[in-house]
Amino acid sequence: MSEVENVKRVKLDQFPALLRGCVHMRNKEHVENLINELVKGGAEKLQFISDFDQTMTKQHMNGQRCLSSFGVFGHCPQLPQNYREQSQALFNQYRPIEIDPEMSVEEKIPHMVEWYEKAQDLLTGFPLPQTHLDNVMHNICLELRNGTVNLLSHLNKADVPMLVFSAGLGDMVAAILRYHSALLPNVHIISNFLQYDGDTLCGFKGQIIHTFNKNEHAIENSDYFSLLTGRSNVILLGDSEGDARMAEGVKDSNAVLKIGFLYERVEESLNTYLDIYDIVLVDDQTMDVPNQLLDVIFKI
Repeated sequence: MSEVENVKRVKLDQFPALLRGCVHMRNKEHVENLINELVKGGAEKLQFISDFDQTMTKQHMNGQRCLSSFGVFGHCPQLPQNYREQSQALFNQYRPIEIDPEMSVEEKIPHMVEWYEKAQDLLTGFPLPQTHLDNVMHNICLELRNGTVNLLSHLNKADVPMLVFSAGLGDMVAAILRYHSALLPNVHIISNFLQYDGDTLCGFKGQIIHTFNKNEHAIENSDYFSLLTGRSNVILLGDSEGDARMAEGVKDSNAVLKIGFLYERVEESLNTYLDIYDIVLVDDQTMDVPNQLLDVIFKI
């Protein structure tokens, strides 16, 4: 990667958030080089790609794990009485597999497919008007990670596109962002959206997106990335192994800075995360690192 020309080189110690004890980097020199490429390219060459659940939202609050988009959906009062119980049972069965550091991604994938197929079966054959998804947010307090709204606002003002790439429930992702006044014009969502026949649910639209096939869908959604020709620099935010591959559909990428949020099974998972993310943030419930990067890239 070339040195930045005619611009004062940025150093890691200029970012207070990167000096915290929760920040881990395998190769600080590489991270510094990536950041300088991002600064050199500015807003015009930048795009953001972010996971949603446990990335844009907090991972925990007051000692309790925060709900996912599917979890919030489960609080819709119009759902069949046994939906939440069955959905929680699937979570309890498959979530430990998803985050098991002893299993390879290849070993996990069949279990993830099975989980989502069973989840889809639960979402078939009963009425649920789409307006009810917005209503449930008034009864459930799901917090975005501190600084997320500010991040999205800065990106929108600078005309930097944000792809929210989620293996969660896309309809609920949109409802949560609307609730926080964060579904801005620059935000595009790729996720599992509900299929309707009138007001009756009939599963998901298209192929299921799970944690470990986002790279496949990145390629399938290359039409989105083709609209962003020239935006060869990427800041990627994720919290899982699969999220680290979300930028594979980006055309002619130059600098891709990957930031991973790690909360569960830290000791067993940290080395793996350091292999796939440039910066790993352990139990950091803020967007301070991305926001401070933007302050320098946008010269705020």
